[in-house]
Amino acid sequence: MITSTWAFGKANAFGVLRPAISSINTGQYSRQHASGLAAAHQLEVPATGKPARAQDDSASQRELFMDVLSANATRRDAKQYLARFQNSKSEASNVPGEKNARLLRDQDRQEQIGVNLGGLYAPARAITDAPRFEREVREEEAGKVAEQELHVALVCLRAPEALSGAVLDGLATTLSQLVKLDMRIVVVLELAGDHPELCMRARRTAISEQAERFSQAISRHSVDGSRFVAGTLEVDDNGEVGVYVPQLIFGPLKRGVVPIIPALAHTQTGQLVRADVGDVMAGLTRALRGDTGKSGRPDSHLASVALDRVIVLDSAGGIPAKHRSDNAHVFINLAQEYDGIKAELSQYAAWDDGVSHPNMYDQHTANLRMLSNCLRMLPPASSGLIISPYEAASSSQSSTQDSTIGTGTRRQKNTLIHNLLTNKPMVSSSLPTGRLSSASGDTPPPTIPAATLVKRGMPVSTIPAVQRGQGWHIPVNGTSELELDNNPKIDFPRLVHLIEDSFRRRLDVTHYLNRIRNRTAGLVVAGAYEGAAIFTWEQPPHTTDPSRLVPYLDKFAVLQSSQGSSGVADILFQSMVRSCFPRGVCWRSRKDNPVNKWYFERCAGSWQIPGTQWTMFWTGEGVVEGSERWGDYVGLCRDVVPSWADGKRPD
Repeated sequence: MITSTWAFGKANAFGVLRPAISSINTGQYSRQHASGLAAAHQLEVPATGKPARAQDDSASQRELFMDVLSANATRRDAKQYLARFQNSKSEASNVPGEKNARLLRDQDRQEQIGVNLGGLYAPARAITDAPRFEREVREEEAGKVAEQELHVALVCLRAPEALSGAVLDGLATTLSQLVKLDMRIVVVLELAGDHPELCMRARRTAISEQAERFSQAISRHSVDGSRFVAGTLEVDDNGEVGVYVPQLIFGPLKRGVVPIIPALAHTQTGQLVRADVGDVMAGLTRALRGDTGKSGRPDSHLASVALDRVIVLDSAGGIPAKHRSDNAHVFINLAQEYDGIKAELSQYAAWDDGVSHPNMYDQHTANLRMLSNCLRMLPPASSGLIISPYEAASSSQSSTQDSTIGTGTRRQKNTLIHNLLTNKPMVSSSLPTGRLSSASGDTPPPTIPAATLVKRGMPVSTIPAVQRGQGWHIPVNGTSELELDNNPKIDFPRLVHLIEDSFRRRLDVTHYLNRIRNRTAGLVVAGAYEGAAIFTWEQPPHTTDPSRLVPYLDKFAVLQSSQGSSGVADILFQSMVRSCFPRGVCWRSRKDNPVNKWYFERCAGSWQIPGTQWTMFWTGEGVVEGSERWGDYVGLCRDVVPSWADGKRPD
């Protein structure tokens, strides 16, 4: 039953996405939302000096469909992705031109009587041509709605000179597909840092050559092409980079053209200097969010741009993590993990297993710092992605295509399209390391960690009753003094609201507090009570020995508004297995609970308790091998009394 429900969800997600993708592919969507696009294309000339006239043929259409389907977007993911189109379509349909409406009515009358009546039924010109304040306001609002549809990904491509033509072509394919899915692209090029001998003139020439290579690749896959934008960045005396002429970027961007910007800037005296790519990305982030100039005030014609993604294409790959099987942090919650990962990276120089080498530490740290600086200026829904150009290019290739950048028997998932549609990593960060797989289904090269998704995220608070060293421990006398409703660190009303919203049912608060009194092991709270996990020490039946108390996950709750791409559930589960109970914990769920698939993927084992409606899950080792421990787990999961006040069957 669980498998069929999941498959039905995937089919529904495809049904939700298919009409929009079809309209985007055929150009209907862009024609509806960009006036004067065709005329602008006639004037656009890319860096190569030749007009971009890539053919949007059926093969590229098919590849885009296959990439979207292989992303495995759920129905919730599809709705969240398509939600940004709904307001513009609905509001635009409510603001038709009155002149067009009158023409349609006149045509209907003429067709009914078969005679051209000219302007007989039309209002007097003096009346129709009179300016109306109401119409001007509505057109202004319609213009704002159209501007709000500009979703942008800021891409940093490091060391393009080290990439082969096949890799650049694969990157161009993927970026062109993102544009078709209504994600506009701004690319920043940075030469490798190991060319200190280059003078500024030679560096400017070298980066122009790389921009031309990349522009030619984009022109082969995009009818809109790209434009090399130089001279728009300015650096002040404090080293802060700003956009001096924003229209050089936003003009092409609004027409679907990919601006390619070098990591070069002019000083206030007009001297061209090399700019730190992190400062360039931060300056462009400020400009894309609408802050330009020294005042930092939002510019009216830029305020509608939404910077959704910040992508770093670096041959170093994702942020490495030695304790994971794919050698990478697949997801980073900056508010919780930033300092810890920086400390972790400082130890990598001593590794000798090929995952990293001494001069890579600064590179990974710089990438993490770059995304942190950009994301803290953006809304929480925005995310960053660190991925190697090899993986991003390989994921754009068909499984039947023999390419110099990798072949395989299975079609590789397109990491960037998956990120656009779901705003999630390719694999869940809370999966056990033994169940991780790479984005393509194959083992990634050992020297290139898999992609890392980075979000500003949320803080995580852990409130244990007893903690000694690593993990939470059984209280000495078997009695916990932690009370949920009488602790200054716990906002109990918000906790109750979270539980009831997540489970969609009312909690019997008095019964629940009485049941867990003197048993509460602690809780983990994500963000502003967007999610929480409550743990208890449960006494197994037929024993009163306090040393046999079992750690039990009593409540695992996430607000409905935070379910999906926010990663709250992964954050809570990681805290449970890594910090709270690294040696194991158990919980139960109804047999027909649709969440069980998520539990099955993360637990160490499961067991359907005979004669009950419960499935028991656990983490840790030695549960099945120890008969006493197994009996304790099964006994308590069978006997826990639910505390719901709605009279429905227990969850």
